[in-house]
Amino acid sequence: MPSSEHANLPRWKGQQGFFEIWFLCVLDPGGERAWWFRYTRFTPAPGAPGEPRAMLWAAAFDCASATPALGLKAIHPLSRFSADASGPFGIRLGDAELAPGRCHGRVASGGHSIDWDLRYTPASSQAVRRAPRGSDLLPLPTHVAHAHDDITFTGTVTVDGHRYDVQGAPGLQKHLWGHRRLEELTWLYVPRFQEDPDARLEVLSVRARRHALSPRLSPIYLRTAQGEHRFHEAPELLFTRLESPHAGELRFQARSATVTVKGRAWCDPKTLVGYVYRDPAGWDVHVAQSDVATCELERFTRPHPFAAWKPEGRLTSTVGALEFHAPEPLEGVRYIGWDETCLSEPGALPSTAAGGGQG
Repeated sequence: MPSSEHANLPRWKGQQGFFEIWFLCVLDPGGERAWWFRYTRFTPAPGAPGEPRAMLWAAAFDCASATPALGLKAIHPLSRFSADASGPFGIRLGDAELAPGRCHGRVASGGHSIDWDLRYTPASSQAVRRAPRGSDLLPLPTHVAHAHDDITFTGTVTVDGHRYDVQGAPGLQKHLWGHRRLEELTWLYVPRFQEDPDARLEVLSVRARRHALSPRLSPIYLRTAQGEHRFHEAPELLFTRLESPHAGELRFQARSATVTVKGRAWCDPKTLVGYVYRDPAGWDVHVAQSDVATCELERFTRPHPFAAWKPEGRLTSTVGALEFHAPEPLEGVRYIGWDETCLSEPGALPSTAAGGGQG
């Protein structure tokens, strides 16, 4: 596996029709709060509307707050984004920064603000793989590098003037890039469970296009104290199943010859933050996420493929992140538009994009 620093190195070479994203997910150990930060750059495809831009995104989740989900965005000219592709990894977007072991930034719009100044300690200096072996060599429209898993964050996050001390918060950091967005994606990330401190879960379901010939892949990774279950590899990948019966709910199942996993994840719809992501060609994807989701799963094992299944136990999450991408919006979720920086109040005029660089 490549090093985390190599996985984070910029991939943009100045071409049109490209996007690149670095994001961090920070989950407070208590499970009632979480934060999400995203550093991006974007260039429209030839002939598509808009101008190149850089964007800084932030979201704060707090189940006990009168505002359980707050999402903000700052839009800047692409010239405000800088990265050194030849030296050690590090990116800057205006005054915000992401570098090995640290990140800081500020987004303010619509009378709200989110500031962060965090340090993080990865469990390993190597990137991890959560996709089928060899998929990184394919000419995929979107690539993802799982640069840092099992991160522990410390520092501060300030939301609308209220400062939160972050201590021992679990999370991750990923790097994505490509020339075309995936039309459908569902993602679940659970780094801590009550019954097993070693357990980790990541569930993904992707479909590049809504077309009869476009397959849906649903890699699932589970680690417990007993070992790793790599349902993201063939042949186990062929037996994973996911469905979303209601807004904010996900059901999943994975099976190997000797292990079966069945689970459910859900969130209060009030904790979903909605964003509109744009494809370089000009069409949009609606993204709704909650980083204060709950997950429960059951495990069944058998000693050999011809034996009967026996219950192995239940796992209940203490923290979790849940995300839904689709061309259409989820019912009941309000979304921050591509050219907006916050949610407008009902009946209000649209907010103006902070930092310029409309596109």
